Amino acid sequence: MQAINRVPVVQQVVNNLKEFITSGEPAVGDKLPTENELCKNLSVGRSTVREAFRILQANGLIEIKPGRGAFIARTKELEIVDIVDWFVQNEVELKDCIEVRFAIEPLAVKLAIANCSDQDIVELTEIHAKFVYAVSSQDPIEIAMYDERFHNKIMEIGKNKLLISINSKISEGVQSFRDKTFKVPKNAENAIEPHTNVLNAIRNRDVEAGEMFMKRHIQRILVDLTEIIQK
Repeated sequence: MQAINRVPVVQQVVNNLKEFITSGEPAVGDKLPTENELCKNLSVGRSTVREAFRILQANGLIEIKPGRGAFIARTKELEIVDIVDWFVQNEVELKDCIEVRFAIEPLAVKLAIANCSDQDIVELTEIHAKFVYAVSSQDPIEIAMYDERFHNKIMEIGKNKLLISINSKISEGVQSFRDKTFKVPKNAENAIEPHTNVLNAIRNRDVEAGEMFMKRHIQRILVDLTEIIQK
């Protein structure tokens, strides 16, 4: 017998809308129900619907038009070839973002080690465990979510408001990258060991190791991106 897994509410909404979009009933260009209508029909909060929309937009299924709503962009999920095309089209911006991450994330680890409490380490460990489980389950949505939480938690532990603000701006550009890159199983697997090493360095209060492992992690992300583009 296997344990029963509770599916997060956001993923339930994503799955519900994805099933509708790919059912053959709606057509490209059709407008989805409004946020208020979905909140009422699905009995969820507006933040849940907005997060579901973000994921669906990152997956290329819908287009958000400010002031007008969400519209169906395609009725089939992205194939690997579509993902590769997206990486090629956004290569310059993605590499710019990775360069900035290479500068600020090792610093974030350093500050996290200086400021972390035992409870912070417990929470970071729990996030990492959920990330590893998502990778083993081959769930790109969950992988992207817990990867984001892992990196954001390190920023939060460091308690540097300016760094947190800079990271928040960068995260806006990283979201689509995460949603797509983790559809490639190898990319998700390549993040487990670096996350583990960074976590262990924080546990051991080892600043040198923490900075080194985070730099290696960001370098690996760049390698994964380059390999996808060059295929």
